[in-house]
Amino acid sequence: MKTTLRLSTFIVALVSVFTFSSCLNDDNGSSSSANYYSTVTITGDDVFGYTFYADFGSKLIPTMASIQETLPGLGKSGAKRAYVAFDLASETENGKELVAGETYQIIVRNDYFRPNYAIPTYETVKSTEATDALHTKNQRINNVDKNIWAANGYVNAQLTISYFSNKDFDLKAYYTEEDIDVANNTFNLNLYYNSNSEQTNSQGTSIISFRLPEEVAHKFQGESINLVLNAITDYEGISLTKVAECKMAVKDFYAPQF
Repeated sequence: MKTTLRLSTFIVALVSVFTFSSCLNDDNGSSSSANYYSTVTITGDDVFGYTFYADFGSKLIPTMASIQETLPGLGKSGAKRAYVAFDLASETENGKELVAGETYQIIVRNDYFRPNYAIPTYETVKSTEATDALHTKNQRINNVDKNIWAANGYVNAQLTISYFSNKDFDLKAYYTEEDIDVANNTFNLNLYYNSNSEQTNSQGTSIISFRLPEEVAHKFQGESINLVLNAITDYEGISLTKVAECKMAVKDFYAPQF
């Protein structure tokens, strides 16, 4: 029986540049099918090996052979987040429930229906002036799925945006000092989007990961807080409104380093 560890919706990549250069078929032209799937934060390199920190809490150590075969472009991609399909290296254990806090040796697999891909990641900045571009040039995001989550240094949201195919758009998250609401144990994070074009000709939907600001973590005293995501989604394109919220562990402000 297949086990899906963390995926509520089928995800469509925003643009092809975000995907890995991976082989989806083996030498016989048939694709394999994995037992497990997860979004992960990536550490390591092609020399010393990789560690994937799964959003469900486990540490995954992929074999270098499976990285080289399935994700040959990982080292050069600079990817910090990804969605991966995998099996346990010990074939007799495949199918068991994986436990948060445990470490597992894994083999990254090609999966035709749920292929491996890099998740786009964007920075979070602090805004100190109400007149800067983050406030004055912010544009409408078509849709933000309400099912957001925070893990391993990132908050993740499925966004739908309109853009012009020949223009690079700007996307990031930002906050002000007022967004750190210690009294209500709440951190507000605001999305900034600018298509850099007067017209759009394309639309895309993707899970996007925004780096959480570590410097905010020490402001809160408890182990968890409420994270509120705000964005401009109205057609007038004027006001930020709450589009999603979740409870997150304060430790998840910090991305794993090793």
